Amino acid sequence: MIFYFSGTGNSLTIARQLAKFTTDALLVDMAQPWQSSHTIEAETIGFVFPVYAWGLPLIVEDFIHKLPPFPPHVHYVYALLTCGDDMAYTDHILQKVLSKNGWRLDACYSIQMRNTYVCLPGFNTDSDKVVQKKNREWQKLLPQIVQKILEHEKSTEADLKRGSIPWLKSYVLRPLFNRWLISDKHFSALETCIHCGLCAQQCPLHNISLDSQREPHWNGHCTHCLRCFHICPKHAINYGKFTRNKKQVKIIS
Repeated sequence: MIFYFSGTGNSLTIARQLAKFTTDALLVDMAQPWQSSHTIEAETIGFVFPVYAWGLPLIVEDFIHKLPPFPPHVHYVYALLTCGDDMAYTDHILQKVLSKNGWRLDACYSIQMRNTYVCLPGFNTDSDKVVQKKNREWQKLLPQIVQKILEHEKSTEADLKRGSIPWLKSYVLRPLFNRWLISDKHFSALETCIHCGLCAQQCPLHNISLDSQREPHWNGHCTHCLRCFHICPKHAINYGKFTRNKKQVKIIS
């Protein structure tokens, strides 16, 4: 069983690959409420999600808090984190959140994929050359991670891309991000909006509604996945002034 969350498709790609090569066929979307019909019968549990602001997406943290008690028959719990650059101490934060609900974390791995965060100066999508390089590297790395998962290995520091000043990023900058920047109040649609409603249809949290003129409105329950920004066919969605002239990525669904 693999619990996953994916905004633009990076983590969904990895979750599908893991399900294929580890025979963990059941994928559970963490953007959806926990269903009582979901029973945890697998002996191996995976968590796959992107790193947001050097920590967990808020929707992932909410989902973990609502998990049922840790099943005694589970032998191995791992996480595979996707990130544009680095993950800092996301694994420590994840372990703490899991432990509050009686769960444990046996291993954590991270892989770099195309960058999709564009909401601050200096943050932009990767060039085609960089994306191709990252694709080659993660496709080479993933089989090695799969083998470690199959053998229930413990992860090591070599499996994690912490980056520079990880403590500062996860424990100082992350709370500031979550308080001041992980918000939808700066999202708006430009005049080039064609009122197609795709942003509302595709929002994983169902946070976007359309008014009588089919203008999109954000309703305050946002995890900042930026799917709405990247999926707009007319590039008509902005996050204040931060995303002006920033490029989009292709959504993987």
